[in-house]
Amino acid sequence: MKKLLYYLLGGVLAHTQIFAQQVSIAPTTTTAGATGATTIPVVPPAEQKITVYGFLRNDIYYNSRRNLDLRDGVLDVYPSDATNLPTRTGTNLTANPNDDANAIPQLGYSAIVTRLGVRMGGITAFGAKISGTLETDFFGISNGTAGSGSGTENLLRLRHAFVAMDWTKSQLMIGQFWNPNFIVKCFPGTANFNTGIPFNPFSFVPQVRYTSKLGKDVSLMGMIFGYDLAAFSPAGTFAVGSGVDAQKFATTPAFASQLTFENKMFLASVGFEGNTLSPRITDTKNTSTGVFGGIIASGSGNVQKNINSNLFTLNYLAYAKLTTSKITAKFHTTYGQSYSQYVGLGGFVEYRDNITGEWKYEAQNQLNMWGELISTNSKKIQPAIFIGYLQNMGLGNSIATSSIKPGTLAFQGRGVSTATGRTFDNMLRISPRVDFYSGKMKFALEYELSMMKWADIQGLIPMVDGILPTTIDFKPGTADNARPFTATNGRVSAVMVYNF
Repeated sequence: MKKLLYYLLGGVLAHTQIFAQQVSIAPTTTTAGATGATTIPVVPPAEQKITVYGFLRNDIYYNSRRNLDLRDGVLDVYPSDATNLPTRTGTNLTANPNDDANAIPQLGYSAIVTRLGVRMGGITAFGAKISGTLETDFFGISNGTAGSGSGTENLLRLRHAFVAMDWTKSQLMIGQFWNPNFIVKCFPGTANFNTGIPFNPFSFVPQVRYTSKLGKDVSLMGMIFGYDLAAFSPAGTFAVGSGVDAQKFATTPAFASQLTFENKMFLASVGFEGNTLSPRITDTKNTSTGVFGGIIASGSGNVQKNINSNLFTLNYLAYAKLTTSKITAKFHTTYGQSYSQYVGLGGFVEYRDNITGEWKYEAQNQLNMWGELISTNSKKIQPAIFIGYLQNMGLGNSIATSSIKPGTLAFQGRGVSTATGRTFDNMLRISPRVDFYSGKMKFALEYELSMMKWADIQGLIPMVDGILPTTIDFKPGTADNARPFTATNGRVSAVMVYNF
């Protein structure tokens, strides 16, 4: 069985050239020329150890409503807004006679979460113990339309590819691993592969991470990193128009730091993260007036210019975990801006200044939190419950509508649209489950209730006199004419996992 796994890994990942045979080298001796005197034995270098691991997984799920979801629907993010909202004429609302096209159930099956990985170690370098991990699954990197073959479901994607160097009181890790907000020792154990998305930040990022032990139970981590999953940028701004490019052109790495306390029973940490984005890198400028945004044409006086239009976002993190013989309790919260790169909600607003034509940006604030309680009385049957909540906190600074050039206001992110004038307000998820364990097998049954409240964007809703407000903050409207709607999805999941 083990040889079969090695051959399989070699065939699938041969282009990476990471699969090598383990060869035992016996100690040898040498003789000193004609004298025949035996010298000290030649000790071979430490043998590298390679371990194959992973699991086979199958998901069966039922949704009572359409959702924003990924890859065969195996990962759901949030319930979709209604399609039959009342229509607005000025300040008046008229009932919509159409059915809600998102109020349709689905039944799905998938095995694309199946995972394969390799752990390497057993050697030393630079006075440190060296280890490495290469991990992949069949989740792909893009969605397809059912039957179209346009997505990458069932194709390999890179999850982890990193090397760790461990000294007595510090560790240096270089490569692709979890983002700084996803905590390996404190993350949701949901049966649903969403792993707490959108409440728990999820993504893998290339990084350089250094951790130092300050004492017996205290450590300090600092890191710089880039994006792997694309956030949102204006379409067509770059060759690809992705958040990866937006960070690349900012030429400033994202950074994060966390101070952690950990002993056998309790884990707690606080931290922060900063990101710099450059959503746009070129624009047009009139050589006479200095105004940006004109069309280049003969005699227009407009020329193309390189621009520097950076946006800085800041996020805060706190989490805790309690482990006893009977229960495991976890809590995790983040507050900050632009969680779209972590398969979350939110993002930023862009618009042209009404006088200069320059692009302006303002990030949206958001609160995310989740908690989980697991009963560990039994090793074979473990009931648990996950609860998540998030809240749209609006822009950091309101924008005066008089400063916005007409037709240029847009939101780049997830869960908000200036095209429809809709935004998320808050979301609550309650997910009870039962996990069944036997040897290397696991079965899980879970019911996930997700409730997303939607509303029109405050600032885009006409006031009683039919005039728009003087400021816009991208919070959800609270008046009756904000067309509030709570989208509710009940999801039942059955999961089978065979670990190897």
